[in-house]
Amino acid sequence: MSYTRVNMENLITLTVNATHFYLIDTGRGWLLFDVGWLNLLPQFLNRLKTYRIGLPEIKHIMFSHTHPDHADLAQTVRRLSGARLLIHASQVPHLADLAAFYKGNKNFEPIVLGPNDLVSPDRAALHALGIHGEMVETPGHSDDSISLVLDSGPAFVGDLVPPHLATEEAYDLTCQSWQKLTRLGAETIYPAHANPFKMSEIRPYLVDECK
Repeated sequence: MSYTRVNMENLITLTVNATHFYLIDTGRGWLLFDVGWLNLLPQFLNRLKTYRIGLPEIKHIMFSHTHPDHADLAQTVRRLSGARLLIHASQVPHLADLAAFYKGNKNFEPIVLGPNDLVSPDRAALHALGIHGEMVETPGHSDDSISLVLDSGPAFVGDLVPPHLATEEAYDLTCQSWQKLTRLGAETIYPAHANPFKMSEIRPYLVDECK
């Protein structure tokens, strides 16, 4: 696991096997966006120690979609930290798919919704948690993909690719997702498998190609 600070004081990026996980400081604890790779929990915990972040300081967990490199450790980390899960309703049916993928693997903890978890929290609910932004559906990579767009401009998009890199089958959905992010004022994009980039870099594709 490698780790770097990105150009934002209240954001820490942890990179595990080429997948970025983001720790966002809400002022009331950390929001962890994506947490995967089942067998790399020790490395994840060691990096938290590097930043002197204790598990109880992680107050909320959100994942961009239910693929293994993004959601494997969600239940384990929330059990260890006491964090609340923030999940979109579109993701809930896919929890069973992730559990089925790991059927028989005793190291995997299936994600189970608890009474304190929030399903499809709106802006007001997120604001009450110190998260000034919006959770929005952004399908394209997968049907259950979501993004978190903060009012200050950062957008955490998981595996959503720019329109010109989308497959033919996913092109229309991908365009629609980027148009949503544009309307919400996303300025700096934080993907799961690439360096952050400015929305301005792909805006020409939205204007010229996405209809």
